[in-house]
Amino acid sequence: MKKILLLLGAVLCLLSCEKIAETRVVDLARLTGDYEVRDGETLTGILDGPYKITIADGATVTLNNAVIYGLNDRNCKWAGITALGDATLVLEASNIVKGFYDDYPGIYVPEGKTLTIRGSGKLDASSSGYAPGIGSENVFGSNAGNIVIEEGTIRADGGKGSAAIGSGWDCSCGDITIRGGSVIAIGGEDGAGIGSGYEADCGNITISGGTVHAEGGEDGAGIGCGHMATCGTITISGGEVTSRTEFDGAGIGSGCGDDTDEDEGATSTCGDIIISGGTVVVNTHSILAAAAIGSGQEACCGNILISGGTVVADGGFKSAGIGTSEKGSVGNITITKGVTQVSVTKWDEETPHSIGGGKDYVSIGTVTVGDKVGPVSESPFVYKP
Repeated sequence: MKKILLLLGAVLCLLSCEKIAETRVVDLARLTGDYEVRDGETLTGILDGPYKITIADGATVTLNNAVIYGLNDRNCKWAGITALGDATLVLEASNIVKGFYDDYPGIYVPEGKTLTIRGSGKLDASSSGYAPGIGSENVFGSNAGNIVIEEGTIRADGGKGSAAIGSGWDCSCGDITIRGGSVIAIGGEDGAGIGSGYEADCGNITISGGTVHAEGGEDGAGIGCGHMATCGTITISGGEVTSRTEFDGAGIGSGCGDDTDEDEGATSTCGDIIISGGTVVVNTHSILAAAAIGSGQEACCGNILISGGTVVADGGFKSAGIGTSEKGSVGNITITKGVTQVSVTKWDEETPHSIGGGKDYVSIGTVTVGDKVGPVSESPFVYKP
């Protein structure tokens, strides 16, 4: 009996010690050097030094009133938080994470791995200059993995040439998935709000819930490609999504495809755009050319399918609401009877279609709205089956 009690006591002690390790709180203000955060730990406090904070592969880590504020020191070439593999961040209270040097993001996840963000707290993520808020570094060949946002209130800002959430200049990232929470993504110059940076690439972008507001930087899409960049399929099946852009990138779709005479033939290309639910409001009423949903100026996108939800698409200068901007190309455009309502406007009478091609468009596929086949010139145009 005595042996059994001793054995039971040892087991309880191990379980208790394990529980303590799982809930260990790390005060950033007390660190005196670099630190690798382990599974189950909580970061809190203000980091008081140029220390590199990494997350162990496979770890779930909580941020609770944590502040990691990089000061753009060229001797500290690392992100505010660097995941070493798959990682999950649980947000509690209010948190700020900023990269330490201008080419490094607030939060970086390595190529082929996945960063998941959840919790009820807040996160403000940014670089100190040129990198994304969440995503890749802004260093050639330093690509990022997948980004999944499930919960939380998140604000991400991209630096020059970078998306707010996604890839930096001439880099790539994997898929970007938003399932819930409240997300504000403000892209840097030439970068998308959510997607790829300048001359960069990202995988598929999927939004199935939450409240999402995305703004592209100059010549970048709100959701999709940066300037002269590419991205995969853009799918929206739920949530409340608003997107806008500046200058020649689409609200949802591809960024501007041209640059200078030296880059003749350059383009920006996104995959298909699929909207099957939610409320989607895209306003690109700007003084320069940008379709609300479709291609940026002199750029391309795949097919556009809208089969559900409520959609408002206001095109920019010389641009369709749904389709192409000036000198752009798009595949087939299909709006089915499953939608609640689709409201579309074009910029002016120089633009041939509200659904179809912008001024001097290069090509469009077949346009089908309900039972009718052919581009729509009426503006404003409302389809409510």
